[in-house]
Amino acid sequence: MEPTADQSATNARSLSPSSPPVRLSLAPYQAVLGGCDGAWWPYSYRLVDELAVLVVAMDGVGVITRVLLGIEPWPDLPHRISVRGHSVTAGWLTSGQEKNVIVLCSYLEGFRSLLVIPPAMPTDAAVRLMNSPVPVDGSRSATELLAIATARSEVVLVGDPL
Repeated sequence: MEPTADQSATNARSLSPSSPPVRLSLAPYQAVLGGCDGAWWPYSYRLVDELAVLVVAMDGVGVITRVLLGIEPWPDLPHRISVRGHSVTAGWLTSGQEKNVIVLCSYLEGFRSLLVIPPAMPTDAAVRLMNSPVPVDGSRSATELLAIATARSEVVLVGDPL
């Protein structure tokens, strides 16, 4: 499916107590200079809903006003999302941006980059990724880490006696 972009502000689903918890792992701010500051494991590729929950969870690190992400994994990209009374602008890149990283920007606190774990990633692989930041030395990109985690998960499933 070709990604689409909605140019109007979009209200996200209600953030009710019955909503599932955000799956987010954060390192202390600037603890991982040059790498990802953590990992985010959304439940779906419906960015309008997932982004609202992520932005609310990030309130402790500053008010998120803008996000940047690769366009490839997201089928529908809103231009603007209203979250708890403020507007978050979404920007996307078709090239030059790691497709499995999201950058969250705050006017006061700078930015945070997160590894985006695909919603369908097996739980064991996703948990491993949630606990291991992208290396700062450039030895592995976010996409390579996801491929390695998926391969390890498949090896365990194939080798697992029933």
